[in-house]
Parts: sequence; C-alpha cells; structure tokens
Amino acid sequence: MQNENFYKGIKTVGFVTFIPFILAAGPLTGYFIGAFLQKKFNLSVWVVLLGVFFGFLAAFTEIIKILKAVARVNKK
Repeated sequence: MQNENFYKGIKTVGFVTFIPFILAAGPLTGYFIGAFLQKKFNLSVWVVLLGVFFGFLAAFTEIIKILKAVARVNKK
C-alpha cells in the first residue's frame, strides 16, 4: 500500500512538471508556423498572432487532459 502511494505521487509529479513545457511549446510552435506562413505566402502579421493564439488554445486543451489524467491516477 505504501509503495502504491509512492508511485502515484511520482506519477502525479511527472504529469504536473510537464505542464510548463506544454505552455511554452504550444505558443512557440504557433509562432514559428505563423512566421513561416507569413514569409512563404507574404501574408499579414495577423497570421503569426493567430498561430500563437491557436498554440495557446492547444496547450490549454492538453493541460486539461493532463489534469484529468492526474485526477484519474489519484482516484485509484
């Protein structure tokens, strides 16, 4: 029983420490894709801003999935 709680704690810490990386990777990926599309097709600066926005949106959806997984792990 003690061993099981220890591994639940480790799994929870692993999930939670991954959140900052997702928060950074989503908008950065959106920025790079938006900047690439802007240069490639000579588009407006709004493309980059949309890319960053959708990157944040994707990051938050992934964070919600992670938090649900953490809740499932702790519920068991």
